[in-house]
This record gives sequence, C-alpha cells and structure tokens, in this order.
Amino acid sequence: DPEAGVLASPSTRNSPVVVGGVHDLIGLTHLHEPAILHALRLRYDADIIYTSTGPILIAINPFQRMDHLYSGEVMERYRRQGEGSAVNSSSGGSSSGVTPFKSDNRRASAAQGPQGKLPPHAYKTADDAYRAMKRGLENSVLMMSSANKPTRKSGNRKSATVAPANQSILVSGESGAGKTVTTKIVLNYFAMLSKQISQEEANMRSSSLNISPMSGSFRSRTSPRNSVTGNNNIHNDPESEGEVTIEQQVLQSNPILEAFGNARTLRNDNSSRFGKYIDIRFSSTGKLRGAKIETYLLEKVRLIHPSAGERNYHVFYQFLEAASKEERRMYGLDGLGIRDFRLLNGAGCVEDRRDGVADGEMHCEMLDAMVTIGFDSETISSLLRLITAILHCGNITFTATHQADANGMSDACAMDETHSAVMAAQLLGVTLEDLAYALTYRAIRAGNEVIYSPVDKVQAEKACEALMKATYGAVFDFIVGKVNESISNQHAASPQSDVGTASIGVLDIFGFETFETNNFEQICINYTNEALQQQFNKYVFKLEQDEYEREGIL
Repeated sequence: DPEAGVLASPSTRNSPVVVGGVHDLIGLTHLHEPAILHALRLRYDADIIYTSTGPILIAINPFQRMDHLYSGEVMERYRRQGEGSAVNSSSGGSSSGVTPFKSDNRRASAAQGPQGKLPPHAYKTADDAYRAMKRGLENSVLMMSSANKPTRKSGNRKSATVAPANQSILVSGESGAGKTVTTKIVLNYFAMLSKQISQEEANMRSSSLNISPMSGSFRSRTSPRNSVTGNNNIHNDPESEGEVTIEQQVLQSNPILEAFGNARTLRNDNSSRFGKYIDIRFSSTGKLRGAKIETYLLEKVRLIHPSAGERNYHVFYQFLEAASKEERRMYGLDGLGIRDFRLLNGAGCVEDRRDGVADGEMHCEMLDAMVTIGFDSETISSLLRLITAILHCGNITFTATHQADANGMSDACAMDETHSAVMAAQLLGVTLEDLAYALTYRAIRAGNEVIYSPVDKVQAEKACEALMKATYGAVFDFIVGKVNESISNQHAASPQSDVGTASIGVLDIFGFETFETNNFEQICINYTNEALQQQFNKYVFKLEQDEYEREGIL
C-alpha cells in the first residue's frame, strides 16, 4: 500500500516491519480519512491497538484479553523511558526496549519509534502527564524561591507567576470503546510510579541510617489485603508495615464503583453507566498523596427499564450469585433467583457476561475492596439490605379499586400483600401499612392544610419506581462519599500541604449512544459528550496553532 507504506497482504500480521507505516499518524504522506482508517485497520489486524496522532492517543478495543501489553515488565520499560527522557535529555541518551505490542516480543528495529523510543501506549500518555506535572512542580519551586529573594533596591520580595503544574487526561469515545479499562490502566501506572518513589525514599533512609538488614526495621511484608489487589502490582509502603497504602485504596475503589455503576450493554459487558472525574494529587517528589472522585449522570432509568438484551447493574447479579444461606434467609431470597425479579428479567433475562467474568467472584472482590477502603461490616450489611429491598420493590404489585370522595367515585388502588411487599417494607425499616400508604396516596398542600388523596394503579407504580431510583441514587452517592473519605487523605489535603503539590485529573466520560427512543438522561449524556469534545478539539488545535506560529509556519 503506497499510502501507508506497508504491504497490504495477509502476511502483514507476521511481518517485522512497522504495521501501518508509522506509530504516529501525522507521519503519513497524506493525512486524510481513507489513509488514517487504512493504517488503523492494518495495525488492528496485527493486534496493535494503540496509535498516536500528535498528543492524542487512539485506542481501538480488541475485545479480548491482551495481558502481554500490561505486564509489569512493559510498565517498567515506559517508566525507564520516561525517566530517561527527563534525566538524559541533555546527554542524548535514549531507551531501546523491545516493542510490547507483539505477544512474541520480536526484536524489530522498525517496530520502534523514532530514536528507539517505545511505541504509543496508555502508559506513555500517563507518563507524559506525570513528567509534565513534575516539571511544572520543579519550575514552581524555582520561581517561588526566586520570588522570595530580596531585591537590591528595596529588599522586598518580588512577585512571580508560578507555572501551572496540574495536568489532565480526557478518556473519550463511544460506548464500548474501552474507556473504563483505559482509566484503570492509567490509575495503575500512577500507583506504580508512586510506589517506586516510596521504595526509593525507604532505600535512602535505610542507607542514611546504616540499618543492618537483620534488624528488620524497614523490612517490607505483605498486607493481608494484598490478596484482593489482583494484578495491580502494588504492595505496602515499607514505612507503613501492615497498613493499607493510599495507592491500594485508590485502585480498590474500582471494583466497588463498577459493581454499583456498571452494567452489560449491547456493546460492552462492563460499561460505566455514570461519568466520573478522578483528581489525583501528588507531592513535590511525585508520590501519590490522595484522590477525589466526582460522579455525575448516573443512569437511573436502567434500574427500571434496561434495554432488550442488556443487564441491570452488576451488584444485583453478583449478590444473588454469591449470597450465603444466612443472607438469603435474612433478606427473603430463599428459593429466588434472577428470573424471579422483574428488574432483572424484564429485558430478556441476560444472566451471563460475555467476557467470561464470574459474578460470584466479582462480588467477593467487591467485598474485599470495601474492607480495604474502610467500610465496616454494619455498613456493608446495610448496603446489601438496601440493594435487596430495591429488588423486592420491583416485584410489588397493585390492584385497581374505586374510592368514594366528594365528587363521587374516583380511581384508587391497593398494594398487594405479597412476599416481596412484606420484605421490601421490612428491609427499608418501615411497616407494611406505611409503605402502602406512601405509594397509594399523594399529599396536596392547600394553604396550611395538607390533603391526602388516593392515586390510581399507574400512578402508584410510578411512585414505586421513583422510590427505587431515589434509593439507589442515594446508595450510590453514599458509596462515592465513603470512598472519597478514604482516598482523599484529609491530612494531605490541608491548606498547608497544598504547597508544592499538583494534581492530574482523569475524566472518564460517558460513551455516546443513540437509541430508537432516547430519554432525557441520554440527551444530557450526549450533550455533555459534544460539549467536551468541542472543548478538547479547540484546546488541542489551539496548541498546535500556537506552535506553528512560534515556528513561523503561519
């Protein structure tokens, strides 16, 4: 193919040359849509999912596990390359690692980037943001120290404009593009960098104090919670033996938020049904100090009306799969399964996930993560009780009746006294009569007087749906708040500690979707996507234009 600079033959997959011609699409001879799509297709066919175009990283979802891309060895290569770019830039040094994009790790010089650099990767994007943040911090320290020096004339301190150090990473794309996984990859890389700094600081302290290895003063041991961190490669800080580190807590927030905020859709088995912005704060040495998560636009309508062929939120399936006999007895689940709840079987009862993930195992991982974050047993039980109450509320039924009033007979209804109705009231902590009255009557305030009037069957069903959505939304907000209490590191977030710190914001935005019938929530989601994309394009192109002007091109 003369456009992409490669042979467009079936043997491309096994060819040692750079697939697609370039790692950066800007290097194509003609930068237009056909050439871009053709280069991306060739790279995707060769299991190369990352391609850059200037400062933008293009990632194409492979819809399969590619563990060789995210091993500790690959992560270490990008860390060393990032440090080499920061330390050895003056000496002209360059890293010459093996490309991590091929599972067989072929050594091919053509597969390397310019001057032996590693190919595009989410690790490289994260590392670029991290190094830019550290450079900004160093510049800030230099400028502040210069401003604090007295002048010869007046001895007053000079004011200086501190260079910005905060960075941001926008993870955007349509639904099913892999945004949630990419966000976790970036967080994992930041945690690894922070852990590296902690180890270096511990080694320096150990060397300066000349502590014998036999003394064990800085001996690292594995925390009991390390068993739940999966393949995060994050262990305890040597200076906090047996304690859960902030890196672990940040990473362990993912299984909790995914259980309550992710669901299987037609395009993705683990699709985030909410947007989140993660503000990660680092110290002047580059060590992770804390984080804060902001969420928005939780898709509450999915709770009541999941689309055909899709599932409700993961937590329902996970709990029904892994609930113990005692929990089933306490929450009225004996003999009940997924097909017995209308919230779970209304969309065709999609029980399994296509990605091979077991719901029972994910429930255990969620519980372990809650313990790591700091949820006590009573809080966990209360959350599971509310989740089960919502399932029972979905099975509540009403019978249409008529009731006499001042105008004669009006439509009314009565809540049926079923097993689900009884359990819903019990789990919500109210009497059955109070629950029935709250759902079948509405209150109208007229001056200082409150009048209660009955509602018909349809209105009662809508009231029950509103109760479920409000309860689930409150549960989700409580979980986010609890997670933030754990990972924010309140001591590090004090005004005094803000000096010499910077943050990297990671925005995992909702995927753009269009359905046959789009509700108000979907309009808000798509509008947010469009606004963010326009802001992103304006900012990136403005930077490119400024660079062209500096080089005299424009």
